[in-house]
Amino acid sequence: MYFWKAVFALVKRRFVGPPLIVLSFAAAALAFHLVPTTYVSTASMVLTTPATGGTLPADPTRPTGLTNPLLQFSDGLRVTAGILILSMNTSEVAAELGLVKGGTTEITINDGRTNPDLLGISTNGPFVYVEVRSRSAAEAQKVVVKAKQRIRKELLTRQQALRAPRSTFISVVDVVPSSTPEAKVTSRLMAAGGVLFAVLAVGFGVAYGVTEARAGRRRRAADPAYPASPKAVLPEPAFPKPPGLFEAPAAPGAHVAAAAPAAGAEPSLAVYPPEDVRGSAEGPFHDEPAQLVVVLDEEEPPERHGEHPGGDHEDSGEKHDGGHEDLDGELGGERRDLDGEFGGERERFGGDPDDDPGERAADTVVFTRAGGRGHRER
Repeated sequence: MYFWKAVFALVKRRFVGPPLIVLSFAAAALAFHLVPTTYVSTASMVLTTPATGGTLPADPTRPTGLTNPLLQFSDGLRVTAGILILSMNTSEVAAELGLVKGGTTEITINDGRTNPDLLGISTNGPFVYVEVRSRSAAEAQKVVVKAKQRIRKELLTRQQALRAPRSTFISVVDVVPSSTPEAKVTSRLMAAGGVLFAVLAVGFGVAYGVTEARAGRRRRAADPAYPASPKAVLPEPAFPKPPGLFEAPAAPGAHVAAAAPAAGAEPSLAVYPPEDVRGSAEGPFHDEPAQLVVVLDEEEPPERHGEHPGGDHEDSGEKHDGGHEDLDGELGGERRDLDGEFGGERERFGGDPDDDPGERAADTVVFTRAGGRGHRER
């Protein structure tokens, strides 16, 4: 982004952008005029059989019927056209036509595959296509005429060498006669476009380099302490470990540890890490100030809920009494386990495990995951 901004700034400069643009267009115009124009002349021919066909009758007194040559295209004619094309694409024939290897005149002889007009039908007919490119229009047309004559001569010579009956000789018919040479400016346009972009790229590249070099010299002259080349600076650790912190608890992910209470003071909690170094190191799941609440309480006696100890339970029968006894046994064991686990906690936070359950309020310990401190609520 900085590079393109600098380039656009150079374009807007009066002594950089406009002169380079004018110079590039001038160079493109010069290249367009220096590249020579190419002239192209073409001709298309097709092979046909005579009206009497390709065979002679066995009895001369009984001649065969006449046929339309345009209806007698066969694979034999396509093979003959291929033979003529191969024989014309030799260095001897090129020299006979006046062409020099590496010269300014080129000739192409094929079945029409390089001609868009014959591309779709060249595989169905015995076509012979001639194309000549030269820097001279007269030279291009002259070579096309000579190539057509050479093709007819080659066909006649081969039929005579094979002693074919003259009445069955194949002839060459012009489909498209020798065209007037046309000037092709494609090469000139390509050369002009290449020169235009080359001059613009080189010019703005040199201007950008010179501008950056001058700006660097000015910065160094204004500030001697300005470094010649920037040095890489390694980032320091985001959260260095402060001295004097407690060791993290053994449980993974724990961030709270209980501190030893002083004599006669309320128990307190130490939160890991301290608030002054707490940040993104707490992890993605510690962003919201959610609280963890632990309630230390026991079941209230039935009298508090308005139930009579000896109410309707006596009328339930033996089966019902047995079920209550089992549940009382299980719940009693669970209460004893809970008393063992949370009894110590009640003592630490000021509770008395010997108090009456009906008169004692619940002890609530609140742990804050993000940014809070543990505290006790009554």
